[in-house]
Amino acid sequence: MARGPAGFPAQGTARPLAYVMNESSPPASLHRRVAVDTPEHVRLDYVLADLGSRAAALALDLAILMVSLMLLGMGLYFAGRLGDVLESASMSILLFVAFFAQWGYFLLFEVLWGGRTPGKRALGMRVVHVGGEPLSVQGSVLRNLIRVVDLQPAVTGMAGAVCILANRRAQRLGDLVAGTMVVRDAGGSDLLVADALPPGRVGRPLLSADQFELLAGYMARREWLEPPVRRRVAQSVLGALASAVEQQARFGPDPPEALARLYGEEAPRHAARSGGTSLQAATMARERREDWAAYSNLVKRGRKRGLDSLSEGDVRRFGRLYRGMTADLERARTYGASPGLLGAVQRWAGAGHNLLYRDRGRVAVSLGHWVAVEFPQAVRRFHRQILLAALLLFGPTLATCAAVHDDPRLARSLVGPGMLTRAENTVKGDIDARYLENEVGAAAMPILSSSVITNNIGVTLMAFAGGLLAGAGTLYILVSNGIMLGGALGAYLNEGVIGVILAFVFPHGFLELAAICIGAGGGLGLGSALLLPGRRTRAEALRERGRAFLSLLVGASLMLVVAGVIEGFYSPSGLPAAAKFAFGATTAVLMLAYFGLAGRGAPVAGSP
Repeated sequence: MARGPAGFPAQGTARPLAYVMNESSPPASLHRRVAVDTPEHVRLDYVLADLGSRAAALALDLAILMVSLMLLGMGLYFAGRLGDVLESASMSILLFVAFFAQWGYFLLFEVLWGGRTPGKRALGMRVVHVGGEPLSVQGSVLRNLIRVVDLQPAVTGMAGAVCILANRRAQRLGDLVAGTMVVRDAGGSDLLVADALPPGRVGRPLLSADQFELLAGYMARREWLEPPVRRRVAQSVLGALASAVEQQARFGPDPPEALARLYGEEAPRHAARSGGTSLQAATMARERREDWAAYSNLVKRGRKRGLDSLSEGDVRRFGRLYRGMTADLERARTYGASPGLLGAVQRWAGAGHNLLYRDRGRVAVSLGHWVAVEFPQAVRRFHRQILLAALLLFGPTLATCAAVHDDPRLARSLVGPGMLTRAENTVKGDIDARYLENEVGAAAMPILSSSVITNNIGVTLMAFAGGLLAGAGTLYILVSNGIMLGGALGAYLNEGVIGVILAFVFPHGFLELAAICIGAGGGLGLGSALLLPGRRTRAEALRERGRAFLSLLVGASLMLVVAGVIEGFYSPSGLPAAAKFAFGATTAVLMLAYFGLAGRGAPVAGSP
């Protein structure tokens, strides 16, 4: 096994070990559970959050959002009454905050609070990756982008709810793409609380908790089994318990009878576990008190500033104490520790695991390097998907423009009366006429820019997320926007003022439309994971391609910010049309040079 600093295993090697679903276990075990095997070969058990708890957490988060937006809106409204400049600034702020509320609220809190939003935190839930690693920024971005699909149809949340109920790890669609799951925070948090000794003298259980659940499940169903089937199942269960039951002969030769006697002896022992801990576990807790205190202190320090902030001596000490904690977790299970003590030990062992295997590799990549190398490489690598998106956008644009030119009546149903009125009122024969002559003054330009940025980024994010519907959502957004764009061009063409709208569109249009195609190309690539997963399962293909195409979406969003600033301030200005055409042409040439040449000498990042 590869080793990392201070003798740790190399990062990224944690993997799922087994998934246990309990159908006939005691009430405390009715929830679905997942067990993760760490690189240290220690099992960490997680209880999956159920649909009801997740819906309640979402409702709480949405309530917080609504109240916050209402209070902010009232404050900005009264601030805007103080003057035109403040009104413009207030409206711009409100637009950006509303956009953040839709797309950034969950992302922000999950990143800052380790996979928890206020709603999840209140109900004791956390998002982690399926291998047990803490939630990464990339994982949070992906799962929250797909939330718009999970909430369909019409914000009912049925798509996500059905997926949670049908998936063995209770994952919604966003979790499948991000490779995450929502778990309950382990019970117990204080390692230093003295644990009570077990009541009575029932002895130490022979079976582990999982083995006893297997036995209890058989006992609960045995009366419903036909005698031949009961004997066959009993023989199988007894064979699974053979490693823990050394003297099987004393339970009798008949498997059903042997299991009944074993259950009669083990049930009181496991019942005693719920009331206290064993003598061995209590002794271990007292002997390990000082090491546990030192370990928890190092974990708390590492959580605040990262493991790299600790001194070399503290890192080595953390490594020694972490290995001791994982060993204590196995001993706590073996010794029959109470749920409180076992939960506390597992919680802190998991905290050390999360600190050690925290995903911090991508943070080290500078924004400058990503812009100069990785983003243009990604555009070239996925040019087929981007070109397909461009065809789906510009094909309907040209077809609709031609149809409206042939039949002007179509424009009324495609672009609405506002666009037609603007086209009819535009001064003919003057290409320098302003497209938004009476609609955008200096004070309103920030509002226009904010509106354009948030709208276009929102459309692109939905085009990306819509790829999860086997590409159908992306297809709909591209075609419908192409039809609207073609209808507007056709209306201006019929009025003989096509040059006016082109002069307005040229400065920002190349950046804006290219960005939408790039983001939608990522959505089409995401949809290909469902239709053509290759040799991988669809879930694996979704996780891999979601991470790969995320770079396209981030780059497209940055391009749309620049395009929105241009569209809000430069495009509606009173400059001559020639200056606007020259600006747009220069933008197009620079953009083609950037995507064609930037990053060619650097190593190419991995592709899906």
